[in-house]
Amino acid sequence: MILVELETWEYEWASHVGARRYIENWGKKDAPYYDKKRMEDDRTAQVAACVGELAVAKITNQYWSGHVWHQSVHKDYKHIPDVGNDIEVRRVRTSTSAAVRQRQLDKGLILFVVKPVAPEFRAVEILGWIDHDEAWEKGEPSGYSEDTRVIAEEHLHPAMNYTRGDGKT
Repeated sequence: MILVELETWEYEWASHVGARRYIENWGKKDAPYYDKKRMEDDRTAQVAACVGELAVAKITNQYWSGHVWHQSVHKDYKHIPDVGNDIEVRRVRTSTSAAVRQRQLDKGLILFVVKPVAPEFRAVEILGWIDHDEAWEKGEPSGYSEDTRVIAEEHLHPAMNYTRGDGKT
């Protein structure tokens, strides 16, 4: 695990994008398997997710678009990775096991698992990374959806060992 500290402007931008994502999802219903008792408020979750994405972009030296779109067109953009051309970022909050989605198989994705440090999220623990398809194979059933497995931290590669597919680190 490595700790990435965000600059003030990075924190501000990630927080702004998180707030915009929250606003664009006003009125959206949660997935049927979401358990409200185990969740934090969506405003906080969106900011934390954006902070995690920006931290991964920072350590991999890849582009973070900070994309935002209205809930009604979300389905049109599900194919766009969180960072660069091939990185999906999963934020964890209370454990170190992250969700792996079946719909993202066979897309050449890399999965980074992050844990933004509460309560302010000015720093992010990067727990590691793994090829998404490998994560699915090694993952355990989630217990809440047939289309989701969870990958334990023990299967992740250290963040400092990540090398982009083009040979750059």
